[in-house]
Amino acid sequence: MTVTEQVARFVVDTGFNDIPQKTVQYARELALCNLGSMIWGSTRPAGRIVTKFVRDIGGTPEAGVIGGGFKTSLPNAALANGNFAHSSEWEGDSRPEMVSMMTVFPVVFPVAEKVGASGKDVLEAAIIAHEVQSRIGLACLPATGRGFFAVPVFGNFGATVAAAKLLKLNVNQILNAFGIVASQAAGTLRHHSTMTHFVETGFACRNGVTAALLAGEGINADTNILEDGALGPGFGSAVAGKEDYHIEKVTGGLGKEFRFNLLDTKIFPCHSLQQRPLEAALYLVKENDIAGDDVASVEVEMSPGAVHELDLLEPPDAEHSRVSLQHGIAGVLLDRRADRHIFTEEKRVDPGFKEARQKVKLIPRPDWTTPWPEGFDVVTIKLKNGREHSVKWEAWRGYHGTPMTTDELMAKYRDGTAEVLSKAQADRSIELVLNLDNVKDISELAKIIAFP
Repeated sequence: MTVTEQVARFVVDTGFNDIPQKTVQYARELALCNLGSMIWGSTRPAGRIVTKFVRDIGGTPEAGVIGGGFKTSLPNAALANGNFAHSSEWEGDSRPEMVSMMTVFPVVFPVAEKVGASGKDVLEAAIIAHEVQSRIGLACLPATGRGFFAVPVFGNFGATVAAAKLLKLNVNQILNAFGIVASQAAGTLRHHSTMTHFVETGFACRNGVTAALLAGEGINADTNILEDGALGPGFGSAVAGKEDYHIEKVTGGLGKEFRFNLLDTKIFPCHSLQQRPLEAALYLVKENDIAGDDVASVEVEMSPGAVHELDLLEPPDAEHSRVSLQHGIAGVLLDRRADRHIFTEEKRVDPGFKEARQKVKLIPRPDWTTPWPEGFDVVTIKLKNGREHSVKWEAWRGYHGTPMTTDELMAKYRDGTAEVLSKAQADRSIELVLNLDNVKDISELAKIIAFP
């Protein structure tokens, strides 16, 4: 049996009862987190553009567009929802493969709505989909070094599995769906800090749904796409390089060790690398009752790679403020928060924020070689009176080792959906999602999130 076939059989043969209860519980919580991200993401600039695009091109009304107030085709709904999931920058990844649930939950909700699936079906499909995308990513780690953006590249397969499981495709159809989606898998790191960085994720969601639908209708493809063969290199060798593709990792632990449990999420709606230093700075400010006007400077010691990603003293627009650690810490100093109300155009151009950003210095530490998310950052706040407050920070709230509590997740959801859902809708949707495996039909939830 080929590796590709082993994966397809895992998708078909694995059921809800094969999944550990702790994984199901975490899936309910991540579903709430990702749904809140999508609802808020629909209000972001990129979200509004994609909503208009999907509405304008039309489509068979099969599933609701989150926050949109209308239905469209499954591929179009997945495109929109996937864009929303990323444009909020509230998502989380699993490392080191760098794949995310934002190529899974934007797919399972519209497909489940279309087929009348249960909440248990949704959780089952989401978990199994991540197991597949995660392991293909692990087998192809060098792809990122070659410039590929892992979330959409490997998320294409996650989205395909999510749709295929809910559509109840058989093994042969899934093999064909893998071959079809391999021809669509793409994404480049060059688009970070642009709207295309968000839309790429929507492309992966759309591609996965399209591949599953086409395979279900009988379109055939190379059914051994993960292996090299007489016809040339397989998918993994193509994206990672023949010498750096470790195909054995695709099936290693599959069905026995659930990597879903290693997914992280974010408490702050900005770059993943900002989570730790922002939490550390917020701790120092609150613990020592530091006023912004009393601060002379802030130093953040980080790995060189983190400094390279986050050192942006003057973000050119609101989206770039979310990859500027100087801006995030300015929010901590001035407003004692680093939530969605900080990363706005109003705050970006605010004179107080401009002044506060100037106080923040990022210091690369070449001797810190531990790959993120392991390791630590050091934040030091120096006051004008000569006093200093410093802290070494390792884990953060949302890291899978120190996850947010259910109350924190509900608060995050309420905040993110406040401009879209009524209080009653927020309350009811929380109740439904946190009891998803007992929901017989997700149509009520689908109506709330698409027609707020």
